[in-house]
Amino acid sequence: MDETRSERFGPLIRGIDRITLAGGVLAAACLMALFGLIFAEVLARNIWGTSLSFSWDYAAYMMGACFLLAGGSALRGGAHVRVTALHEAVPRRAVWVMDLAACVVGLAVTAFILWALGHMAWLSFGRGTTASSVVKTPLWIPQLVLALGALIFVAQMLAQLLRVLRGETIIEEPKTEEAA
Repeated sequence: MDETRSERFGPLIRGIDRITLAGGVLAAACLMALFGLIFAEVLARNIWGTSLSFSWDYAAYMMGACFLLAGGSALRGGAHVRVTALHEAVPRRAVWVMDLAACVVGLAVTAFILWALGHMAWLSFGRGTTASSVVKTPLWIPQLVLALGALIFVAQMLAQLLRVLRGETIIEEPKTEEAA
């Protein structure tokens, strides 16, 4: 592959990868906060015989944030489920076409998820919708975090598409002990 082709879209892809890394860091922070909240709930129930009234809501918000904020990182790292048997059975050009099609479909699906989550957050903001729990959290706040995670996922899906267009494989060959 010539140098010009391998660097095509390079700055954009590197920028998306940095944003994806930041999303992964935020997801890790949410996971640690989720652990802390669950730990506090266990202590409150077992030591003081009471429950933290907000723990269920905020645990759900953080779990959703973990999933969506880490989605781009998982995609970049190849952690999503993939079927590689077909890749091994067809010619290289067919693999490229399958990867391109998968990226286009994935981009469309993630863009729809982004639109739906963004629209939901906008409606909640406009209507002043709050959680029905004691805390009355404005729902647009956790919904906006979900939309941010979806935006990062869409961006990484676009980066995957650009990688395919410049000739990179998106499924890494398994590393053997000899190669490692």
